Amino acid sequence: MTQQHCDGVIHFGNVDWWYHNRGHASVRMASRLAQRVPTVWINSIGMRMPVPGKTEIAWSRYWRKLKSLTRGLKRDPVSGLYIYSPLFVPRYSPAMLEFNGHLLAQQVKWICWRLGIKQPSALVSMPTMVPAVERGQWVKVVFDRCDDFTTLPEANKQQIWALEQRLLTLSDAAAYVHEGLMEREYGLVKQSVFIGHGVDFENFVQARPLTGPRCPMPAILEGLPRPIVGFYGGMDEYRMDVELMIKVARHIQPGTLVLVGPKQMDLSQVLAQANVVHVDQISPEQLASYAAHFDVGIIPFLQNEFNQMCNPTKLKEYLAAGYPIVVMRLPAFEVYNSLIYMADSHEDFLNHLGTALREDSVALIEKRRAAVAKSSWDKVAARVGELLAVP
Repeated sequence: MTQQHCDGVIHFGNVDWWYHNRGHASVRMASRLAQRVPTVWINSIGMRMPVPGKTEIAWSRYWRKLKSLTRGLKRDPVSGLYIYSPLFVPRYSPAMLEFNGHLLAQQVKWICWRLGIKQPSALVSMPTMVPAVERGQWVKVVFDRCDDFTTLPEANKQQIWALEQRLLTLSDAAAYVHEGLMEREYGLVKQSVFIGHGVDFENFVQARPLTGPRCPMPAILEGLPRPIVGFYGGMDEYRMDVELMIKVARHIQPGTLVLVGPKQMDLSQVLAQANVVHVDQISPEQLASYAAHFDVGIIPFLQNEFNQMCNPTKLKEYLAAGYPIVVMRLPAFEVYNSLIYMADSHEDFLNHLGTALREDSVALIEKRRAAVAKSSWDKVAARVGELLAVP
Protein backbone atom coordinates (compact mmCIF):
# COMPACT_ATOMS: atom_id res chain seq x y z
CA MET A 1 0.00 0.00 0.00
CA THR A 2 1.37 3.42 -0.99
CA GLN A 3 2.03 5.71 1.96
CA GLN A 4 -0.01 8.90 2.02
CA HIS A 5 2.13 12.01 1.85
CA CYS A 6 1.41 15.33 3.48
CA ASP A 7 1.17 18.53 1.45
CA GLY A 8 2.22 20.84 4.28
CA VAL A 9 3.61 20.87 7.81
CA ILE A 10 2.22 22.73 10.81
CA HIS A 11 5.03 23.14 13.34
CA PHE A 12 3.71 23.93 16.80
CA GLY A 13 6.82 25.78 17.92
CA ASN A 14 8.63 26.09 21.23
CA VAL A 15 9.87 29.65 20.70
CA ASP A 16 8.44 32.86 19.33
CA TRP A 17 10.02 33.61 15.96
CA TRP A 18 9.90 37.34 16.50
CA TYR A 19 12.01 37.56 19.64
CA HIS A 20 13.54 34.21 20.59
CA ASN A 21 16.70 32.49 19.40
CA ARG A 22 16.29 31.46 15.75
CA GLY A 23 19.33 29.22 15.99
CA HIS A 24 17.24 26.66 17.91
CA ALA A 25 17.29 23.16 16.43
CA SER A 26 13.53 23.19 15.90
CA VAL A 27 13.78 26.35 13.78
CA ARG A 28 16.65 24.85 11.75
CA MET A 29 14.51 21.80 10.94
CA ALA A 30 11.42 23.83 10.10
CA SER A 31 13.38 26.12 7.79
CA ARG A 32 14.58 23.14 5.78
CA LEU A 33 11.18 21.48 5.65
CA ALA A 34 9.87 24.75 4.18
CA GLN A 35 12.07 24.14 1.14
CA ARG A 36 10.02 21.02 0.36
CA VAL A 37 6.42 21.75 1.39
CA PRO A 38 4.55 24.77 2.78
CA THR A 39 5.55 24.90 6.45
CA VAL A 40 3.93 27.04 9.11
CA TRP A 41 5.70 27.92 12.35
CA ILE A 42 3.11 28.52 15.07
CA ASN A 43 4.70 30.73 17.70
CA SER A 44 4.83 29.27 21.21
CA ILE A 45 1.98 29.93 23.62
CA GLY A 46 4.33 29.21 26.54
CA MET A 47 3.85 27.07 29.64
CA ARG A 48 3.82 29.56 32.48
CA MET A 49 2.59 33.06 33.19
CA PRO A 50 5.39 35.55 33.90
CA VAL A 51 4.93 37.00 37.39
CA PRO A 52 6.35 40.48 38.11
CA GLY A 53 8.74 40.27 41.03
CA LYS A 54 9.23 36.54 40.54
CA THR A 55 9.87 35.93 36.84
CA GLU A 56 12.82 37.78 35.33
CA ILE A 57 11.96 40.63 32.91
CA ALA A 58 8.25 39.81 33.30
CA TRP A 59 6.95 43.14 31.94
CA SER A 60 9.29 42.89 28.97
CA ARG A 61 7.88 39.45 28.22
CA TYR A 62 4.33 40.79 28.27
CA TRP A 63 5.22 43.59 25.88
CA ARG A 64 7.13 41.48 23.35
CA LYS A 65 4.35 38.87 23.21
CA LEU A 66 1.78 41.61 22.67
CA LYS A 67 3.83 42.95 19.74
CA SER A 68 4.16 39.43 18.35
CA LEU A 69 0.39 38.90 18.45
CA THR A 70 -0.18 41.90 16.17
CA ARG A 71 1.79 40.31 13.32
CA GLY A 72 -0.69 37.59 12.38
CA LEU A 73 0.43 35.39 9.48
CA LYS A 74 3.66 36.46 7.75
CA ARG A 75 6.14 34.75 5.45
CA ASP A 76 9.85 34.95 6.14
CA PRO A 77 11.51 35.85 2.83
CA VAL A 78 14.77 34.06 3.66
CA SER A 79 13.60 30.65 4.93
CA GLY A 80 10.22 30.59 3.19
CA LEU A 81 8.57 29.66 6.48
CA TYR A 82 5.14 31.01 7.22
CA ILE A 83 5.11 32.48 10.74
CA TYR A 84 1.87 32.73 12.71
CA SER A 85 1.31 34.37 16.10
CA PRO A 86 -1.83 32.67 17.48
CA LEU A 87 -4.48 34.35 19.56
CA PHE A 88 -4.74 32.68 22.97
CA VAL A 89 -5.53 33.40 26.60
CA PRO A 90 -2.27 33.45 28.64
CA ARG A 91 -3.54 31.20 31.40
CA TYR A 92 -2.44 27.62 32.01
CA SER A 93 -5.11 25.90 34.09
CA PRO A 94 -6.35 22.59 32.61
CA ALA A 95 -9.65 24.19 31.59
CA MET A 96 -7.95 27.16 29.93
CA LEU A 97 -5.50 24.92 28.08
CA GLU A 98 -8.44 23.03 26.61
CA PHE A 99 -10.09 26.32 25.64
CA ASN A 100 -6.87 27.50 24.01
CA GLY A 101 -6.64 24.16 22.24
CA HIS A 102 -10.07 24.69 20.70
CA LEU A 103 -9.18 28.28 19.78
CA LEU A 104 -5.83 27.32 18.25
CA ALA A 105 -7.32 24.40 16.32
CA GLN A 106 -9.74 26.79 14.61
CA GLN A 107 -6.88 29.12 13.70
CA VAL A 108 -4.90 26.23 12.23
CA LYS A 109 -7.89 25.23 10.10
CA TRP A 110 -8.02 28.79 8.76
CA ILE A 111 -4.28 28.76 8.02
CA CYS A 112 -4.55 25.47 6.12
CA TRP A 113 -7.47 26.86 4.11
CA ARG A 114 -5.58 30.11 3.46
CA LEU A 115 -2.48 28.28 2.19
CA GLY A 116 -4.30 25.48 0.39
CA ILE A 117 -2.94 22.75 2.68
CA LYS A 118 -5.38 19.82 2.60
CA GLN A 119 -3.30 16.98 4.07
CA PRO A 120 -1.10 18.46 6.81
CA SER A 121 1.30 16.73 9.16
CA ALA A 122 2.03 18.13 12.61
CA LEU A 123 5.45 18.62 14.19
CA VAL A 124 4.94 19.49 17.86
CA SER A 125 7.60 21.06 20.06
CA MET A 126 5.42 22.52 22.82
CA PRO A 127 3.29 20.26 25.06
CA THR A 128 0.77 22.99 25.92
CA MET A 129 -0.34 22.86 22.29
CA VAL A 130 -1.43 19.20 22.45
CA PRO A 131 -5.14 20.05 22.98
CA ALA A 132 -5.05 21.78 19.58
CA VAL A 133 -3.21 18.88 17.95
CA GLU A 134 -5.78 16.42 19.28
CA ARG A 135 -8.51 18.37 17.50
CA GLY A 136 -6.83 18.22 14.09
CA GLN A 137 -6.73 15.71 11.25
CA TRP A 138 -3.16 14.81 10.37
CA VAL A 139 -1.27 12.57 8.00
CA LYS A 140 1.41 12.15 10.69
CA VAL A 141 2.12 13.63 14.12
CA VAL A 142 5.73 13.84 15.32
CA PHE A 143 6.75 15.01 18.80
CA ASP A 144 9.89 17.15 18.53
CA ARG A 145 11.30 16.03 21.90
CA CYS A 146 13.86 18.79 22.34
CA ASP A 147 13.70 19.35 26.13
CA ASP A 148 12.27 17.95 29.35
CA PHE A 149 9.74 20.70 30.03
CA THR A 150 8.65 19.24 33.36
CA THR A 151 11.83 20.71 34.86
CA LEU A 152 11.12 24.27 33.67
CA PRO A 153 11.06 26.61 36.69
CA GLU A 154 7.61 27.94 37.65
CA ALA A 155 5.87 25.38 35.39
CA ASN A 156 3.40 22.86 36.83
CA LYS A 157 5.42 19.63 36.62
CA GLN A 158 2.47 17.24 36.96
CA GLN A 159 0.38 19.13 34.45
CA ILE A 160 3.19 19.35 31.87
CA TRP A 161 4.02 15.65 32.21
CA ALA A 162 0.34 14.79 31.69
CA LEU A 163 0.36 16.85 28.48
CA GLU A 164 3.61 15.24 27.34
CA GLN A 165 2.14 11.78 27.94
CA ARG A 166 -0.91 12.68 25.85
CA LEU A 167 1.40 13.84 23.08
CA LEU A 168 3.57 10.73 23.26
CA THR A 169 0.46 8.56 22.98
CA LEU A 170 -0.96 10.59 20.11
CA SER A 171 2.26 10.82 18.08
CA ASP A 172 3.34 8.46 15.32
CA ALA A 173 6.94 9.11 16.39
CA ALA A 174 9.04 11.15 18.79
CA ALA A 175 12.30 12.69 17.54
CA TYR A 176 14.89 13.06 20.33
CA VAL A 177 18.05 15.14 20.66
CA HIS A 178 19.05 13.62 24.03
CA GLU A 179 19.60 9.88 24.30
CA GLY A 180 18.93 9.84 28.05
CA LEU A 181 15.48 11.30 27.56
CA MET A 182 14.76 8.83 24.75
CA GLU A 183 15.77 5.89 26.96
CA ARG A 184 13.60 7.17 29.81
CA GLU A 185 10.51 7.34 27.59
CA TYR A 186 11.13 4.20 25.54
CA GLY A 187 7.86 2.34 24.99
CA LEU A 188 5.66 5.38 25.62
CA VAL A 189 5.47 6.29 21.92
CA LYS A 190 4.98 4.20 18.78
CA GLN A 191 8.44 5.01 17.40
CA SER A 192 11.43 6.58 19.15
CA VAL A 193 14.09 8.11 16.90
CA PHE A 194 17.34 9.77 17.96
CA ILE A 195 18.06 12.59 15.51
CA GLY A 196 20.64 14.62 17.44
CA HIS A 197 21.75 17.94 15.99
CA GLY A 198 23.24 19.06 12.72
CA VAL A 199 25.77 21.77 11.98
CA ASP A 200 26.44 24.04 9.01
CA PHE A 201 29.93 22.57 8.92
CA GLU A 202 31.39 24.23 5.84
CA ASN A 203 30.27 27.69 6.97
CA PHE A 204 32.31 27.43 10.17
CA VAL A 205 35.36 25.87 8.51
CA GLN A 206 35.44 28.47 5.75
CA ALA A 207 34.99 31.32 8.23
CA ARG A 208 37.98 30.12 10.30
CA PRO A 209 40.39 28.22 8.00
CA LEU A 210 43.49 26.54 9.37
CA THR A 211 45.62 28.68 7.08
CA GLY A 212 44.93 32.04 5.55
CA PRO A 213 42.75 34.92 6.74
CA ARG A 214 39.52 34.45 8.63
CA CYS A 215 36.26 35.90 7.37
CA PRO A 216 35.75 39.66 7.84
CA MET A 217 35.24 40.62 11.46
CA PRO A 218 31.80 41.99 12.36
CA ALA A 219 32.07 45.71 13.08
CA ILE A 220 31.01 45.36 16.72
CA LEU A 221 33.97 43.07 17.44
CA GLU A 222 36.59 45.29 15.82
CA GLY A 223 39.14 46.68 18.24
CA LEU A 224 37.94 44.69 21.26
CA PRO A 225 40.73 43.76 23.69
CA ARG A 226 41.78 40.15 23.29
CA PRO A 227 41.40 37.41 24.16
CA ILE A 228 37.77 37.21 23.08
CA VAL A 229 35.85 34.57 25.00
CA GLY A 230 32.46 34.02 23.42
CA PHE A 231 29.03 32.52 23.92
CA TYR A 232 26.02 32.67 21.62
CA GLY A 233 22.46 31.43 21.82
CA GLY A 234 19.31 32.03 23.80
CA MET A 235 19.95 33.23 27.34
CA ASP A 236 17.36 32.18 29.93
CA GLU A 237 17.56 32.35 33.73
CA TYR A 238 17.06 28.59 34.00
CA ARG A 239 19.99 27.88 31.65
CA MET A 240 22.68 30.48 32.29
CA ASP A 241 24.93 30.71 35.34
CA VAL A 242 25.11 34.45 35.98
CA GLU A 243 27.66 34.14 38.77
CA LEU A 244 29.98 32.13 36.53
CA MET A 245 29.66 34.60 33.64
CA ILE A 246 30.71 37.42 35.96
CA LYS A 247 33.68 35.40 37.18
CA VAL A 248 34.71 34.66 33.58
CA ALA A 249 34.59 38.35 32.66
CA ARG A 250 36.77 39.28 35.62
CA HIS A 251 39.14 36.36 35.02
CA ILE A 252 39.97 37.30 31.43
CA GLN A 253 40.50 41.05 31.97
CA PRO A 254 41.61 42.99 30.02
CA GLY A 255 40.16 40.56 27.44
CA THR A 256 36.52 40.62 26.37
CA LEU A 257 33.52 38.40 27.08
CA VAL A 258 31.17 38.52 24.07
CA LEU A 259 27.58 37.35 24.47
CA VAL A 260 25.55 36.97 21.28
CA GLY A 261 21.80 36.37 21.35
CA PRO A 262 18.47 37.74 22.53
CA LYS A 263 18.22 38.72 26.19
CA GLN A 264 15.60 36.42 27.67
CA MET A 265 16.74 37.09 31.23
CA ASP A 266 18.10 39.88 33.40
CA LEU A 267 21.74 40.27 32.33
CA SER A 268 22.31 43.59 34.09
CA GLN A 269 24.86 42.20 36.58
CA VAL A 270 26.88 40.63 33.78
CA LEU A 271 26.71 43.67 31.50
CA ALA A 272 27.83 45.85 34.41
CA GLN A 273 31.29 44.35 33.91
CA ALA A 274 33.34 46.78 31.82
CA ASN A 275 34.70 44.08 29.51
CA VAL A 276 31.40 42.44 28.50
CA VAL A 277 29.86 43.11 25.09
CA HIS A 278 26.34 42.01 24.20
CA VAL A 279 25.17 41.53 20.61
CA ASP A 280 21.44 41.12 20.11
CA GLN A 281 19.83 38.40 18.00
CA ILE A 282 21.53 37.61 14.69
CA SER A 283 20.48 35.13 12.03
CA PRO A 284 21.88 31.56 12.12
CA GLU A 285 23.68 32.34 8.86
CA GLN A 286 25.73 35.05 10.64
CA LEU A 287 26.89 32.87 13.54
CA ALA A 288 30.02 31.59 11.82
CA SER A 289 31.28 35.12 11.14
CA TYR A 290 31.15 35.89 14.88
CA ALA A 291 32.40 32.50 16.08
CA ALA A 292 35.41 32.74 13.74
CA HIS A 293 36.84 35.53 15.90
CA PHE A 294 36.42 33.91 19.31
CA ASP A 295 39.59 32.67 20.97
CA VAL A 296 37.60 30.33 23.21
CA GLY A 297 33.96 29.29 23.14
CA ILE A 298 32.16 28.71 26.44
CA ILE A 299 28.90 27.18 27.63
CA PRO A 300 28.40 28.52 31.19
CA PHE A 301 25.24 26.55 31.96
CA LEU A 302 23.80 25.83 35.36
CA GLN A 303 24.14 22.21 36.45
CA ASN A 304 20.43 21.99 37.19
CA GLU A 305 17.65 19.52 36.46
CA PHE A 306 16.54 21.27 33.27
CA ASN A 307 20.00 21.31 31.71
CA GLN A 308 20.59 17.63 32.51
CA MET A 309 18.40 16.80 29.49
CA CYS A 310 19.57 19.60 27.20
CA ASN A 311 21.79 19.22 24.14
CA PRO A 312 22.92 22.67 22.94
CA THR A 313 23.25 23.04 19.17
CA LYS A 314 26.17 25.41 19.67
CA LEU A 315 28.54 22.65 20.83
CA LYS A 316 28.82 21.10 17.35
CA GLU A 317 29.23 24.59 15.89
CA TYR A 318 32.05 25.36 18.32
CA LEU A 319 33.66 22.05 17.35
CA ALA A 320 33.35 22.90 13.66
CA ALA A 321 35.02 26.26 14.35
CA GLY A 322 37.86 24.28 15.92
CA TYR A 323 38.78 26.54 18.82
CA PRO A 324 39.05 25.46 22.48
CA ILE A 325 35.75 24.96 24.31
CA VAL A 326 35.08 25.19 28.05
CA VAL A 327 31.78 23.90 29.45
CA MET A 328 30.17 22.97 32.73
CA ARG A 329 29.83 19.18 32.84
CA LEU A 330 26.47 17.92 31.54
CA PRO A 331 25.50 14.49 30.14
CA ALA A 332 25.22 15.64 26.52
CA PHE A 333 28.85 16.82 26.56
CA GLU A 334 30.40 13.55 27.73
CA VAL A 335 30.74 12.07 24.23
CA TYR A 336 33.18 14.89 23.36
CA ASN A 337 35.15 14.62 26.61
CA SER A 338 38.54 14.30 24.89
CA LEU A 339 37.96 17.37 22.69
CA ILE A 340 36.64 19.92 25.17
CA TYR A 341 37.37 21.14 28.69
CA MET A 342 34.64 20.07 31.13
CA ALA A 343 34.38 21.65 34.55
CA ASP A 344 32.70 20.46 37.73
CA SER A 345 32.92 23.78 39.59
CA HIS A 346 33.46 27.47 38.95
CA GLU A 347 37.08 27.19 40.04
CA ASP A 348 37.55 24.26 37.69
CA PHE A 349 35.96 26.25 34.85
CA LEU A 350 38.33 29.19 35.31
CA ASN A 351 41.36 26.90 35.50
CA HIS A 352 40.29 25.19 32.27
CA LEU A 353 39.73 28.58 30.68
CA GLY A 354 43.32 29.52 31.40
CA THR A 355 44.52 26.28 29.81
CA ALA A 356 42.24 26.79 26.80
CA LEU A 357 43.60 30.29 26.21
CA ARG A 358 47.11 28.88 26.08
CA GLU A 359 46.20 26.02 23.75
CA ASP A 360 48.10 25.88 20.46
CA SER A 361 47.33 22.60 18.72
CA VAL A 362 46.46 22.15 15.05
CA ALA A 363 45.88 18.46 15.77
CA LEU A 364 43.09 19.28 18.25
CA ILE A 365 41.43 21.60 15.75
CA GLU A 366 41.42 18.82 13.17
CA LYS A 367 40.05 16.27 15.67
CA ARG A 368 37.25 18.60 16.73
CA ARG A 369 36.23 19.20 13.14
CA ALA A 370 36.45 15.53 12.25
CA ALA A 371 34.06 14.69 15.11
CA VAL A 372 31.23 16.71 13.52
CA ALA A 373 32.18 16.76 9.84
CA LYS A 374 29.42 14.33 8.86
CA SER A 375 26.68 16.09 10.81
CA SER A 376 24.31 18.33 8.88
CA TRP A 377 20.95 19.99 9.39
CA ASP A 378 19.90 18.73 5.98
CA LYS A 379 20.29 15.14 7.20
CA VAL A 380 18.41 15.85 10.42
CA ALA A 381 15.57 17.58 8.58
CA ALA A 382 15.42 14.79 6.00
CA ARG A 383 14.93 12.20 8.76
CA VAL A 384 12.20 14.26 10.40
CA GLY A 385 10.65 14.76 6.95
CA GLU A 386 10.45 10.98 6.55
CA LEU A 387 8.64 10.70 9.88
CA LEU A 388 6.20 13.41 8.78
CA ALA A 389 5.58 11.78 5.37
CA VAL A 390 6.92 14.83 3.54
CA PRO A 391 7.26 13.95 -0.18
